[in-house]
Amino acid sequence: MRNLEKQEDEILALQSIFDNKFRLLDENNQYEILINFDLIEPIVIEFNNKKSLIHYLPSFTLIIHYHDQYPSDYPPSFILSCFYFSKSSLQNLCRKVDNYPFIKGEVCVYDWIELIKQEIMNEFTIHTQIDDQLNDPRALNGFLNANIDQIYQYLINYNNAQEEKQFQKKLQTCLICTDILPGIDCIRLHRCGHFYCQSCLNDYVKMTLDNGKFGEKLVCPQNQCQKALLPNEIKQIINDDHLYQRYEKLTLQHALELMNDIIWCPRCQFAVLVGNGDDNLAICDQCHFTFCKKCKETFHFQVMCPKDYLIVQLKLQQQKARERLLKQHEEEHERNRVGEEKDQKRIARQQEKAQIELAKIERGKITSITKKLARQQYREIILDSSEEDILLEKIFAAEQLEASNTRLCPNCRVRIEKNGGCSHMHCSRCNFDFNWSAREEPQLPEVTSLLYHASNTKSVQAIKEKLNPNLNLAKSSEQKIDSDQLKENENEQNSKTLINNRSLLGSAIIKRVKQCPNSLCNKLNVKIEEDNWIVCNGCLKQFCFSCSQLIDGPQHFEKKCDRYTSFK
Repeated sequence: MRNLEKQEDEILALQSIFDNKFRLLDENNQYEILINFDLIEPIVIEFNNKKSLIHYLPSFTLIIHYHDQYPSDYPPSFILSCFYFSKSSLQNLCRKVDNYPFIKGEVCVYDWIELIKQEIMNEFTIHTQIDDQLNDPRALNGFLNANIDQIYQYLINYNNAQEEKQFQKKLQTCLICTDILPGIDCIRLHRCGHFYCQSCLNDYVKMTLDNGKFGEKLVCPQNQCQKALLPNEIKQIINDDHLYQRYEKLTLQHALELMNDIIWCPRCQFAVLVGNGDDNLAICDQCHFTFCKKCKETFHFQVMCPKDYLIVQLKLQQQKARERLLKQHEEEHERNRVGEEKDQKRIARQQEKAQIELAKIERGKITSITKKLARQQYREIILDSSEEDILLEKIFAAEQLEASNTRLCPNCRVRIEKNGGCSHMHCSRCNFDFNWSAREEPQLPEVTSLLYHASNTKSVQAIKEKLNPNLNLAKSSEQKIDSDQLKENENEQNSKTLINNRSLLGSAIIKRVKQCPNSLCNKLNVKIEEDNWIVCNGCLKQFCFSCSQLIDGPQHFEKKCDRYTSFK
């Protein structure tokens, strides 16, 4: 097939595709195509840091010129023309068309059109500078810096017009009556985009005007939408000249009322322009009525306007009311201050009285404890300095063990610690089960609590420092030693510590320790917990803590003494 036949076939195909958008020029080998863009998604145009979404773009012109070597050897010549594209953008588009692969013997105009559509659909910017260095004669446009803002606005207006055409072609549902009707019978509001049928909007506007709302108070009927209707939209909705004149009159009257230098003549209701001076004189240009611009009565010369007099009286009353409220506030504040001072004094007296009572109670407790200690049978022990630290450490450890979160097994009396879980406990020694919370926590024995609270925050060294100052007092009150004997034993006594049960700390220690009944040993042993079965640390003999007798096994506790006793 010759080139001419292929060219004619391509022209026929393009005519059938583009219809009225295709136009042959004067010469048979040259034609023009207006390219429309079917944008799947809106594109963004930018101008002076402003962005707008565009759904429709004006047509893009492509002019094709055939030559004898097309399509056998070379592609045809072309010209691109678009008024909203800059020169540089069109030249870049020409280069992309030139770089498009050309297959010899195949027509390519339709492929070029698809390429141009694809490039235009990308986001582009309306540039404010023109590059004069590039000069491709195939890029034609009327793009100038002076009319960039006009081009930007034209694109927005064209997009709005096309959207309105598409809206009118489709069926729409009125947002008030929910009737389905053609879009051409609906009115779409420009500011918010909501649309309604003509009759619904007409009824809404009439009802709103009857309620005294007009101007900016006449807003879209959609819930939560406060966009005001435009005047041309109101005129289109009303479609009644008499009603629209009433709307304009009310709007004008409302606007004049908002002006401070316009008042209405009380006789003919004509607008009167007044000055901002102190003079209350106003003269109507229509009926020449002279009146006071404040009270709207006949002008009263050199007499205070009744309205001014009323305002002055109201101000005086307000001032007196403020002074009265201020005086009441000050009196109330003074009463509150006096009451607070009385309350503070009363609270101070109560606190002082409570402190005196607490001191009295503490003195009574100390006195009762002192008397109780005095009634005890006197006991004492003498510790060597070498064994004093070891004994006190054992007592201190026993006190801490009994004060911890532990409990004795009800069956075998072994101490069990609870560190979590439920209240069901199982003794691993005797396989006895019991409930931890079945009985109340037993109160710590008196001796244990006394020593524990005395040494809870103190070390063994602190206990020794508390015991040693009482050494001389205990010796002088309970023993009478000759001066000669005191001199002989001075060196020996300096290395020993005397502990008796005439002090809280000493009583707690005396009740917890006992000397081994073996005459060859006589070593002091500490009772741990409630078990009276003691094995001497020195001679390993067994003895009973209660009766201080040597025993041989637990049979002693079945006949004579209880094996488990507290310190009370």
